[in-house]
Amino acid sequence: MNRSKAAFIGLIAVFSILIIYYLISNKQKIDKSFIYQNKYNSISDKLSYVLELINEDYVDPVNIDSLTDGYIASFLQRLDPHSTYLTKEELKKEQESLDGNFEGIGIQFRIIEDTIVVIQPVKKGPSIKAGIMAGDRIVTINDTIRAGKKIDNNDVVRLLKGKKGTKVKLGIKREGIKNLIPFIVRRGVIPTFSVEYYGMIDKKTGYIRLSQFSQTSSQEVRDALKSLLKDNMQQLIFDLRGNGGGYLQQAYQVADEFLSEGNLIVYTEGRNRDRDELIATNEGLFEEGKLIVLIDEFSASASEIVSGAMQDNDRGMIIGRRTFGKGLVQEQRMLPDGSAIRLTIARYYTPSGRCIQRPYPTGDPEGYFNDFIQRYASMVRGEKDTIIHNDSLKYTTKKGRIVYGGGGIEPDVELPYYNYHKSEYYLQLISKGILYKFCFDYVDKNRNSFKKYSTGEKFIQDFQVSESLYEDMRNYAQKNGVEKNIPIGNDKETILEIMKAYIAQGLFEDKYYYSIFLHLDDDVQKALPYFSKIKE
Repeated sequence: MNRSKAAFIGLIAVFSILIIYYLISNKQKIDKSFIYQNKYNSISDKLSYVLELINEDYVDPVNIDSLTDGYIASFLQRLDPHSTYLTKEELKKEQESLDGNFEGIGIQFRIIEDTIVVIQPVKKGPSIKAGIMAGDRIVTINDTIRAGKKIDNNDVVRLLKGKKGTKVKLGIKREGIKNLIPFIVRRGVIPTFSVEYYGMIDKKTGYIRLSQFSQTSSQEVRDALKSLLKDNMQQLIFDLRGNGGGYLQQAYQVADEFLSEGNLIVYTEGRNRDRDELIATNEGLFEEGKLIVLIDEFSASASEIVSGAMQDNDRGMIIGRRTFGKGLVQEQRMLPDGSAIRLTIARYYTPSGRCIQRPYPTGDPEGYFNDFIQRYASMVRGEKDTIIHNDSLKYTTKKGRIVYGGGGIEPDVELPYYNYHKSEYYLQLISKGILYKFCFDYVDKNRNSFKKYSTGEKFIQDFQVSESLYEDMRNYAQKNGVEKNIPIGNDKETILEIMKAYIAQGLFEDKYYYSIFLHLDDDVQKALPYFSKIKE
């Protein structure tokens, strides 16, 4: 049963019992009114009484913990869409992502025909130090055969993750070696990175893609900027597309890299919270130089803080599509059992005074998210964003440009959703994961034939997808439900380059995928000419 159903049933149970108890008390069939009025005379006591009554007298066995979780979650959802409840397990999983590390053996893997296949060992992680390589098959874990048996991603994570210092014994099947190779891997701290990629697009243009605002994001961005500046970067595309947010402090520190001392970055204010301002320092590494920030409909919260600060301070240009509109500030409070409540206590405001949060119907989180889904669907169809500007929500930037509040950050230059004009054949290859699966399998079966490419750079320079390999992909796609007679339009060259990018990723690292794909990324390519319109 999913959480929303559990919550709904929990609410029905709670309120039904309250009504029944009220009716019984009025009819004096049992006399508990005195006990109730004296012992349960506060809100918390009322809830405790209801749960105790369910636990003791309900007709069927009840999981009180599950009922309580569902009730709390539903109760918070009635306040606003972003006040939420996290179980102990959910909190731990999310915290690992935001903290920038977790404990385990450090591999990227994929399950192929019920076998765990290593895509890449994580850099500087325990597995790569132990000698595990891309393409290895994990056949046994702690002497138990795991290959050829039904297994899913959660099973693999459960078996391989563990506390730092503990050991796991693996039996590895490697191409060209008859017997299993035994490995004993000592688990360690595995770093996760929020800067997915950084590099030079051309001789003067740098690029940084940030996926979230984790505990290490500001330092990662700073390290990327140092590297790019050494490569003589003069202008930067800072990509926040798909970045759903994270820590406020990290958003502040990242924004500080681009703004000169004294500029307001963001402020928060709530019913019982005074205005709290965050001001830029003189520590930024890229306070001058042309800047473009890429945003889209999935950029939210901390991403909106950064893009809003750049826009209101007239720092560079914001390009893309209107952001999500998540401007409510949550404060986390731990509960005794290790779970947590994140309660909205304030709102974010950009330097000009715009509230980032878009309107929401109280007590209707589904309506709030459905509104976003409808907006996204219209963009997929190639329709222009139809937000209505209200004069009461008109604000001005530092240089006097007009910007509007009312939900999300509107870009200075709006770009259409790039996939809407792609061919049906291309869209099916991407949406069904056909290209990725084919290229992964191709690399996996032909790894030895790529040994002549000693580095990723050499591969990118010398490798081209042949017509025969392209036809093999087409045949594979047809077997997997993508018919050859579907029109391809002008997308063949794009498909060939994406295949090359996926093969590079499978052989080397993610950065080689991005170095190819950025030249196919419509948003990036459409943004580049706008550097000429930015005045430093």
